[in-house]
Amino acid sequence: MAKMRAVDAAMYVLEKEGITTAFGVPGAAINPFYSAMRKHGGIRHILARHVEGASHMAEGYTRAAAGNIGVCLGTSGPAGTDMITALYSASADSIPILCITGQAPRARLHKEDFQAVDIEAIAKPVSKMAVTVREAALVPRVLQQAFHLMRSGRPGPVLVDLPFDVQVAEIEFDPDMYEPLPVYKPAASRVQIEKALEMLIQSERPVIVAGGGVINRRRRATAAAVCRTDQRTGDPYPDGLGLYPGRSPLNGGDGRPANGAPLRQRHSAGIRYGFWHR
Repeated sequence: MAKMRAVDAAMYVLEKEGITTAFGVPGAAINPFYSAMRKHGGIRHILARHVEGASHMAEGYTRAAAGNIGVCLGTSGPAGTDMITALYSASADSIPILCITGQAPRARLHKEDFQAVDIEAIAKPVSKMAVTVREAALVPRVLQQAFHLMRSGRPGPVLVDLPFDVQVAEIEFDPDMYEPLPVYKPAASRVQIEKALEMLIQSERPVIVAGGGVINRRRRATAAAVCRTDQRTGDPYPDGLGLYPGRSPLNGGDGRPANGAPLRQRHSAGIRYGFWHR
């Protein structure tokens, strides 16, 4: 089996997972990753002025087109903490982004070393997974799990923290043996669908609460179906801004709690149907 640095193995994983673009700012602790990215090729790097900006660029990249997963790169310490706002934003809106941070060598962790912040503990509350990889051989497996989690169930962001010595350590890895993990997507059963349709037919005043996921890039066909349903039934729906013409009588407006009209529609509804909202 071929031997290579852990960061070189990471490049093959990113390639197999479909990553072609990354946003970030180089720095000492993440420079081995950058050297592997340059050596491997195939990933276009967009240099940001600030790591927080890079993380929001990654979030916007994911939102922009079907199948995108934005990748953000930063060094240790403040670069990781600068990513927290984007991680929270992505988590709240079910947006998968992968943040990769450099870290001090393992021997210096938890010793108040320069910029050796415990980013794993900081990022966990605002991500689906946050992990500091302490064994070089686990780098491909952790990244594989990261992509699986980002895409499965309710999508969301992940942070992977790579100590400097883990990045440069030599491991055994065969790129030809790597395959992405299957993605899990929950689906309604036939009984659940039939019950929902029965309730819709019997309701006198149904309201559709269409969240941001309806106009997400992968769900345009569903969004069109929602619009056709509204046109046939005359049912208003709050939320899902951009899904329906703003001046239409069927558009109930922004459905956030502070807005009175959509809130009254919800309370007066015979039944409320929620599509892709948290």
